[in-house]
Amino acid sequence: MIREGLYLIWHDEPYPANTDGYRVFIYADRPIDGFRETGPGRYERDVTDEDDVAGAYISTVGTWRGVPVKALYDDGDRVRIEYTGGHAPIAESLGMDRVDKGVYQTWAARADLTDLHEIALG
Repeated sequence: MIREGLYLIWHDEPYPANTDGYRVFIYADRPIDGFRETGPGRYERDVTDEDDVAGAYISTVGTWRGVPVKALYDDGDRVRIEYTGGHAPIAESLGMDRVDKGVYQTWAARADLTDLHEIALG
């Protein structure tokens, strides 16, 4: 599983999370007691005032063709990755697409990624 973004731990389970600037929400892709359905396969719970919530930014990182990358999301056998080495000429030499100033991404075969693991920041 590729996870990238804010996750909150609620009742000992990690959930993707977001905020609207005033409230904090956690999300699930299946019905869970206390969550409300917001769309097909999408459920949310407002945890703004709950005491038993802890959070972290979770990133899936690894190596591709010898350089450090962050896995953003997957599409079956392919993974969208972003170069994290900080040297544009290296990213360009690997054929990565510049998507923003200093930001390089590409699709990679999952089999070509090594040492994929999650890190939690915060």
